Amino acid sequence: MKSPIIEEILNRVPEGATWQSLAPEVRSDLEKRAQFILERDRHNWGVEGLRKKKTRLISEPTPEMMENMDRLLGDLFASETPNGFKMAWDVVKPDLKPLLVNLYLVLTNERGFMLNNKPHFMGWDGLPVQELKILDHENMAAMAAWLQETESGLVALSDASLTTLEKTLRDKAYFTTRRGKHFDRPAVGECGAIMYSSLYGKRPFANDADLLDAYNASMFAEFREVNVGTLDSFMFNHEGEFNMAWLKSQGMSEQLALNVLKLGRIFLTRLQDHPEKNKRCTIYTPQQRAAIWDAFTACQLTNADGSETMEAYAKLFEQFAAKQLTSIRDISCTALEQTFPDGTGELTPLQKAQVTVKLQQETQPARILETMISALDQATGGTTASQKVKAAMSALPMVGGNYAAGEPVREEDRRLIHAMWDKLRQFIKREYSGYRVDIASLIPERPIIVTTGQGQFAVGGKVNLSLAMPRNLASFSSTLMHEMKHAIDQNSQASVEGAAWEGAATAVERQVWPIFIQEAMADQPTLLPFARLKTEMDNVRITATTDATLKIFLREHCWDEEPDTIQFAENIVASYGYSDPNILKLRSRRAHRSWQYLEYAYGLLVYEDLIAYLQSEIGGAHRVDGFLLQACGIQSQNKDQAMVNNLRSCIRNRK
Repeated sequence: MKSPIIEEILNRVPEGATWQSLAPEVRSDLEKRAQFILERDRHNWGVEGLRKKKTRLISEPTPEMMENMDRLLGDLFASETPNGFKMAWDVVKPDLKPLLVNLYLVLTNERGFMLNNKPHFMGWDGLPVQELKILDHENMAAMAAWLQETESGLVALSDASLTTLEKTLRDKAYFTTRRGKHFDRPAVGECGAIMYSSLYGKRPFANDADLLDAYNASMFAEFREVNVGTLDSFMFNHEGEFNMAWLKSQGMSEQLALNVLKLGRIFLTRLQDHPEKNKRCTIYTPQQRAAIWDAFTACQLTNADGSETMEAYAKLFEQFAAKQLTSIRDISCTALEQTFPDGTGELTPLQKAQVTVKLQQETQPARILETMISALDQATGGTTASQKVKAAMSALPMVGGNYAAGEPVREEDRRLIHAMWDKLRQFIKREYSGYRVDIASLIPERPIIVTTGQGQFAVGGKVNLSLAMPRNLASFSSTLMHEMKHAIDQNSQASVEGAAWEGAATAVERQVWPIFIQEAMADQPTLLPFARLKTEMDNVRITATTDATLKIFLREHCWDEEPDTIQFAENIVASYGYSDPNILKLRSRRAHRSWQYLEYAYGLLVYEDLIAYLQSEIGGAHRVDGFLLQACGIQSQNKDQAMVNNLRSCIRNRK
């Protein structure tokens, strides 16, 4: 058994130590240990290591290797080969097979993703995964070179030399090559959480020392897009993983968690000495923006011909934001009407009309409730009407917030969340049972709830909820539905492609959640309008953060007298009506997390277009939504007759 060298080094690291405070010999030992791990990983997964693996896969494949290649490539080409993929049967052109082996190695490099989302996938050699990818710039650069080489090979294949299916496979392969061919270093804003901890229970490392070695080696990565904003975003993600409550919830012993926390603090403080730590902004060149957009849309499985640009999408996004503003105005007017119907005497028709005008004129959607309250006071000359609105808002249950460091989850928070969770599961079971996939059974029995962090996410089929910030329970239930959608995707091990990931999860919030909450709060008719309004207001955060993300990428100058990138992002978010410094800080952190927030609105537009197409084709007798497509085992976003026929068959054969 390997000597736990890393553990011996960490025994010499005091609690709370920073990189700067470590004794020189301890820093040297950590660096040497990291270099040993990195050199081994770079040898195995660098370009030369990939070539050796490729030779083995082509010349001396084991049955396990061949089975795994068909498994992974079958998942990649699931939409193109719905009856299954077999390299030996489906690929005739000799020059195409080695290029598909290249893609297979790219897929197997993402070992953490496989374990979380496709646990039946094996490693490149067809055997169980025994290591995770190190966060390393050299690995990213090697993969970029490998993908560029692969794409060149695909381009060189003439249409005339390929079968119809082979041309389809080649065209689909371009999406994979585009995802990573542009980048030689990881983006710092999304790297604060390495997330080995979320895989700890799956035992991808032979022992705890190997896990600690991987954390330690990852501290020495070089990053791109470094500035004060992206470093702050790094901090946001870092807080989500490197805290005791989270680590212990993943099954780690207290001693192992303490060692991970030591490495996490060293990682953070080492990065805080980055040469560009005080850089005010990053101004992206047109070429950099084009590369980012090409990679982003490749991940969404769109923009196949490269005609879309980030600049053009920014204009389309303006229309999206305007539509949301109109929607929130209309929902606020509905809440006003339902709270003060004609004839109650609390608000005359003329006064209500005056308030309605104010609501329809509001340009900052996050302020719509404040506008309603002030307009009521102004129209009536008193506070009786506005107090009714305030009372309804105060009666909506809240969860989270005001947790002290180390404080366990309050029983009332746990009870409220579990009760809402059960209602959601029961709703999904009733609405979508009897189809091909029992999606309700794929929802975890309970979410993991922690009192630290500010993000909600699903990983490895488990939903993780952070309660550091207070949340309106009704609005929070929309987020729970979003994460349930992800958990079903992960636990079903289905091939969820492109915009169908975040786009579908966001779409069920917009399309299915209003139906759910109408039912869940049927016995609270005075509160329901404000639950709808508060949820729509909370959704403004996504639009505001997306707007800030786009404008960070599209910013053309950052002169000394202009705001730095954090203030720039906060100003954009503030224009939507936010003023709380904590909200502005959090939104800036999320906006600087590379392109993450582009996925929601962009994916939603793509997925809503698919839903509208399918709904028009099958008629109005059945509601088409993301959960129904999950229950029918339909993950592709292709709009074609084959998908329509598949959906009709699924609906017709419901048990």
